[in-house]
Amino acid sequence: MLYKYLVIVCLSTFPFISSLSGDFVFDDTEAIVNNKDVVSEAWTNAFYNDFWGNNIQSNLSHKSYRPLTILSYRINYILSGRNLIPLHFKITNLLCHMVCCILLFVVYQVILKKAGLHMNNSNTIDVGFLATTLFSVHPIHIEAVCGVVGRADILSAISFILSFIHYDKSIDNIRYTYLFLLTSIILAGIAMLFKENGITVLGYCVVYHIVVKYGYLKEKNIVLKKTHLMKSFSIKTLAKMIIISLASVFLLYSRWLIMGEMKPEFKPMENPAAFATNLFTKVVTLNYIYFLNFLLLVWPQWLCYDWSMGCVPLIKSVFDYRILFIFLIYLFAILHVKALVNPRNKAASKRLTILAVSLLVIPFLPAANILFPVGFVIAERILYLPSAGYCLLVAIGFSKLFCNPKTKLYKVGIAAYVLLIIIYSLRSWQRAFDWKTEYNLFISGLAVCPLNAKVHYNVAKVADARRNTTWALSEYKEAIRLYPEYYQALNNLGNLLKSQRQFNEAEFLLKKAIGIKEDFPAAWMNLGIVLAKMKRYNESQHAYKTALRYRRNYPNCLYNLGNLYLEMNKTTDAMESWLATVDLNPKHPFAWTNLIAMLDNTGQTENALQIIPRALAELPNTPSLMFVIANIYGKINEFSIAETYFKKAIDLFQNKVQPIHYANLGVLYHRWKKYDLAERMYKRALDINPKFKSAKKNLALLKK
Repeated sequence: MLYKYLVIVCLSTFPFISSLSGDFVFDDTEAIVNNKDVVSEAWTNAFYNDFWGNNIQSNLSHKSYRPLTILSYRINYILSGRNLIPLHFKITNLLCHMVCCILLFVVYQVILKKAGLHMNNSNTIDVGFLATTLFSVHPIHIEAVCGVVGRADILSAISFILSFIHYDKSIDNIRYTYLFLLTSIILAGIAMLFKENGITVLGYCVVYHIVVKYGYLKEKNIVLKKTHLMKSFSIKTLAKMIIISLASVFLLYSRWLIMGEMKPEFKPMENPAAFATNLFTKVVTLNYIYFLNFLLLVWPQWLCYDWSMGCVPLIKSVFDYRILFIFLIYLFAILHVKALVNPRNKAASKRLTILAVSLLVIPFLPAANILFPVGFVIAERILYLPSAGYCLLVAIGFSKLFCNPKTKLYKVGIAAYVLLIIIYSLRSWQRAFDWKTEYNLFISGLAVCPLNAKVHYNVAKVADARRNTTWALSEYKEAIRLYPEYYQALNNLGNLLKSQRQFNEAEFLLKKAIGIKEDFPAAWMNLGIVLAKMKRYNESQHAYKTALRYRRNYPNCLYNLGNLYLEMNKTTDAMESWLATVDLNPKHPFAWTNLIAMLDNTGQTENALQIIPRALAELPNTPSLMFVIANIYGKINEFSIAETYFKKAIDLFQNKVQPIHYANLGVLYHRWKKYDLAERMYKRALDINPKFKSAKKNLALLKK
């Protein structure tokens, strides 16, 4: 048995290793890097906010309440020396997946035993082991394991499994039955605090109890007449069912209260099928999405990090060929039902099939858009736990086809199964590489979802980050073509055109974004910048103040408003805006730089000197700040201090050093009467820009 655990450990880690050296990608940025609850000193904040750090009772919240997952990130943060190190987070995810696989192997053995198929004969196929090896390497798990956000699904699955194990013990252990039952319910609540679908374990436990109870009756050859069936469900069994039902209602109602008694509000672009007004389109498209989810489990070739928007076009006609696939999946379901009612099939096999299908279906129900719409079309990490049922079904089918170890067919079957494990492992390894960086991830999405506007939007962002402006412009335009009301893409494209000094086009796009979503502070701020560049100062001021009305604590907007006031010669208002900026964001380098330079230029040198220590405490290695401070100390003849800051600024600027940096240091040496050093600095400035006037002029004065 030990070798089986070693095989599971190896298979559950090897295919995912290639992503460990990667970055935080996609949703990791919002859930971890930008989430104040991960780095907050208060451990309780996570219980008041959603998964993304927003107030859970706000109508802007997505209502994803996963405080225990956030606390696991916080523990990573603390153990990493209060640093957000992707490697540490990703290793934790991988270890959690390994633990989940080991626990699932235990659960499979429990299910097989209770179903009546548990065999101790060494020559018999170990269905549980086969299912676990398949689960360990399945490519559908890449998003959950390699994306740090997927930890919610893994931890919820672990808690689900532990809850089920304790419920099984409550069936067997007469003395401590209610203690195990209570523990199972508590673990179900914990699973729900890792991720919402954890609550489904209680539903699975009910199905399991009924199937197991029925199984015991069949094993004892009791005729299942109505009276016998009623007697078989003892008072204790009935009490358990009532307790489970009440516990489910209590947990769900508590969740509803935590959400502020409000459902999450999603946008049609996030899940078009759920918002379809035509009933035929809605029902048929959702059924086709179920088929796609099952297809990804069977053959996970087409994997994508985001399936929203136009990735899965709506089915609007009865002549759409995709309806055939819906019939196919229902035919598959009918054949399963037929096999279950067939008296020639063994009762143990029927029970096991029911439990496997239930493990596939029940954890998936919260994502099925049946009771309420969800904020996605397909999310691969949602299939982490349901895939446990699928893998068990595959292993059951294999054991039926190749049940006799003495035949050649058995050897062929084993070879085929090993080949499947190898194929899945290689596909997982390949897909894990995609999850190393956002660039790899976003580019991979183009091949799978070319009609998804969000995929093109994200590709445009990484292209812009790589300074490939032509590519970024093309992808933003394609995103807008696919979804004309994509206000984020309109804003980003306008911002990109602003940097290209195409102000008229930028203004048009930003105003269009605001027309679609009026309370869009980023677009208002960018519009303010564009209008300021066009010297339309009053309109620019209005745009900035509108942005601040929609987002009161908006440091970047306050900083740009300060720049506008400087252009308008309102120096006092400019300084007030920059002070407000650094109060909200003490690590805003340009606000500190402008504020200190303004104080110096307006003759308030003493005030500047008083602020400098605070600025340096927040930004000890910011070159622009060092340069401004050096100039101030140079003016008050603190030559030695000024020299230190000039040199530090030049070192920090590295390949971005400008002629003025050397020229100003040359002026310092000139006034300090260190003429050789002054000459050297002037010449360095001229090496960068031979036409730099102040350096040429001062060098000429030095030689007189």
